[in-house]
Amino acid sequence: MKRFLLTTIIAVAVPLCIALAIFLWTDPFRTLHQFDICDVDATNREYGSVELFRRNYDTYHYDAFVFGSSQASGLNTYTWATYLPDTVSTFLFQAYSETITGVKQKVEWLDQQGVDIKYALVLIDVPGFFSKNQTTTNAVSMKHWRLTGDKEWVYHAREYANFLQRPSFWLKNIRRKMVEEKEPFEYDTITNDFFATNKYTYNLILPQDSLKNCSEVTRQTFLARAASVSEDDVKPAPQVIDEKMVNILQDIKAVFDKQHTDYRIIITPIYRYTNPYMCEEDFATLTTIFPQERIYDFSTNKEFTSDYNDFSDPVHFGLRMGGRILKTIYLQQYR
Repeated sequence: MKRFLLTTIIAVAVPLCIALAIFLWTDPFRTLHQFDICDVDATNREYGSVELFRRNYDTYHYDAFVFGSSQASGLNTYTWATYLPDTVSTFLFQAYSETITGVKQKVEWLDQQGVDIKYALVLIDVPGFFSKNQTTTNAVSMKHWRLTGDKEWVYHAREYANFLQRPSFWLKNIRRKMVEEKEPFEYDTITNDFFATNKYTYNLILPQDSLKNCSEVTRQTFLARAASVSEDDVKPAPQVIDEKMVNILQDIKAVFDKQHTDYRIIITPIYRYTNPYMCEEDFATLTTIFPQERIYDFSTNKEFTSDYNDFSDPVHFGLRMGGRILKTIYLQQYR
């Protein structure tokens, strides 16, 4: 019996130790070794945002922030800066699969660090922003330990658990480590914009066809889906803002009020025929928390949701659309 137990322990422990050694050596999620914003593609976007902010803040003194999910990639902070005073320093505080809890954590953390939040855009995507699962243990989208108050070792332990579930990821990262290759991706190392080229194109009218930037499979899948639906398929999302969400929204507003932040709440556009828009009940709830003149709902406006060329998939809009959104919210309100 003892021999059986010892054999079982060895059989389990040896692979776990090998996996741990590979995990520590390859740093698959780019969080164990020195941080490099240009080498974090397909890893935790929130981790990259927090660490870039920490690395750069003493130099750039950011005071204008965009909070949002991967949808915020379509919003160019250099374009936003043209609507703000010349002294403003913008930062895209993005997280994949962002939630209202994540935004609250970021806003409160910045306030605790003594950061002046002069301007803010909060991008709400429906219905994921108010998902019942506000936190996750998925390594790509779990919350940074500095924001949650968790221990750093707990964060990395969860990453290791994710790593164990992805054996195919092991070989990929071993190869990457051995040839010292980086992901072929360029984030902006100052503003954290999704594309480093944004700084050079912010004042240009970009091509409308966002689908040109997608793979052929993504493009054809989206076109087929777009062709199979009509106006009859346009429906509101279920009501998702409950009492807990209301309290979180109020906490965010409390920080904005304390700091006298000039903020905008943006309900982002999604391709009209394949995704639901924010229901009237949830919009009404938002207006009981934030002044209605600060809320901009692009999810219900045909002008912003009907042309699939403005989207790279049903929920992600392109930079041209992002420019139109910014122009609109600083000129007039849509609902």
